Amino acid sequence: MMLPNMSGKIAVVTGGSSGIGAAIVNRFLEKGATVISLDLVKPTNQNQQAIHFDCDLTHEESVSLAFTDIKKNYGSVDIICANAGIVPAWSRITDTEFSDWKKVIDVNVNSLFLTISKGAELLKSGTGTVVITGSLNSWKGDANIASYVASKHAALGLLKSAALDLGREGIRVNGVAPGPIATQALISRVKSRIKKDDKDVESFIQKFAEATALKRIATIDEVVNTIDFLANEQSSGITGQLIAVDCGV
Repeated sequence: MMLPNMSGKIAVVTGGSSGIGAAIVNRFLEKGATVISLDLVKPTNQNQQAIHFDCDLTHEESVSLAFTDIKKNYGSVDIICANAGIVPAWSRITDTEFSDWKKVIDVNVNSLFLTISKGAELLKSGTGTVVITGSLNSWKGDANIASYVASKHAALGLLKSAALDLGREGIRVNGVAPGPIATQALISRVKSRIKKDDKDVESFIQKFAEATALKRIATIDEVVNTIDFLANEQSSGITGQLIAVDCGV
């Protein structure tokens, strides 16, 4: 079933220059939306119709300026996809540097808060939507990436709270929780962890697949399909939900 056309809609996507963020940007562009990407890194192979704003999402002033400019140029927005985030290197809690911990919290939690708090006033009452990129680690622990797990638990708490808060204006807040997705970022992390050749990387990723009900890992398109659904009116009765896209982990 085709999801609604987005002609005339304005969407803001954080972390829109690569990975899932770039896929969100391209999907919304294909459907006719005006898409504004907030990121420190400029896209290299993305549809040039996207509007790129240089923005350090961890700095309040930078985020405030970005949304002030958006308001000045567009008045209001229909969708905010709060997608920006990082995954740290594997480390036991006792070996994790506090500076590394703070960086993960800054990017994955503080930038999320700033995006919603500064962007919410631009969302259209009654129809505005926020879609957060969470993780299976919003519910589960992991012995090797405690900072990431803590940040994604915080993202779920912020999602639930923002849904109750912004719901008074008819604004919905939901999110997706991807399982392992074979992005270039994941492949790079796997390579750094096992320090072996590509065949070993394939075997490692296959182990992820074998652990799912569908015996495969989800794709970026499947994650974006769910984001697309949550961002548009077909999901008008859904708010405060974090939906797993993991092929049944």
